Amino acid sequence: MVSVRMKIDLKSLRPVELSDRKLFNLKLSELNCQSCECSFANLFMYQQPYGIEFIQTDGRLVVYERANRTIHYPIGRWTPPEELKAISDAFVEGGLSDGGIYDVPEEFLDIHPDCDRFFEIEYDEGAIDYLFSIEKLATFTGPKLRKKHNLVKQFQTNWPYAEVRKITQAEIPTAAKLARDLNSRLPACEFLEEEELAMNRAWENFDQLGLFGIILYAEPDYPAGLSIYSMLNSDTVDVHFEKADHTAKGAPQTLTWQLAIKLRNKAKFMNREQDMNEESLRHAKRSLDPERFFKRYFLRGVE
Repeated sequence: MVSVRMKIDLKSLRPVELSDRKLFNLKLSELNCQSCECSFANLFMYQQPYGIEFIQTDGRLVVYERANRTIHYPIGRWTPPEELKAISDAFVEGGLSDGGIYDVPEEFLDIHPDCDRFFEIEYDEGAIDYLFSIEKLATFTGPKLRKKHNLVKQFQTNWPYAEVRKITQAEIPTAAKLARDLNSRLPACEFLEEEELAMNRAWENFDQLGLFGIILYAEPDYPAGLSIYSMLNSDTVDVHFEKADHTAKGAPQTLTWQLAIKLRNKAKFMNREQDMNEESLRHAKRSLDPERFFKRYFLRGVE
């Protein structure tokens, strides 16, 4: 095994800030990845709960999560196994990591089938991203989506004055209240606490983060769902948050359909992120007939 050493100034690690958006987007365009973790908006919004920091090295950005003591696969041009192991070793030697590398694309393993010389390879099905064809969602193409169309028609029948509004600064208070109200109906858990921190950062920095969104109104004074998204790369949108009032039958399906309609001719794929091994969430995502998956791997350095 070839040993490569890299001198990395770990004292340069710092939190992700709004002013870093241009730098991240430049490097993300080089990697051109469909991972929801390769989203500047996500890295900034979840900076607090996960302690997300980064460092620049050799023309790449290495994201580090203090909460989990792990680094992400570097953002920028592709990093070969020898250099990836060297970066990992630097964090281990600095006492910041146990050698774990998160969000490694499946393509990396395809390009470097011998990477097991440097790493143990781990895979968690709950960590895959679900990617959907926007065109299929917008047109209810396929038997699974035709079932969703029936629910949309029921919603339209029950709520004949329903409308969709773009989330603007004026709509943010309504959207934020709706999200809080819908989350309050769910059992308390650590994930909801993390999401609340992330959503607060989203509302406070909506335009600066390049976020967009829609609110579904069943009636003029009855918001029934919201969806927040941003462009992940040239052909993929990342849906960061999507919430709907399930007491209004067909509202979740109508919200997804309306978002797809809005995104037609703007992107090809909709990344609706992971299911985290939550069975009900997995069922909901798979019922939308995913077009493909982004499979991420976790690598751990070997001696």
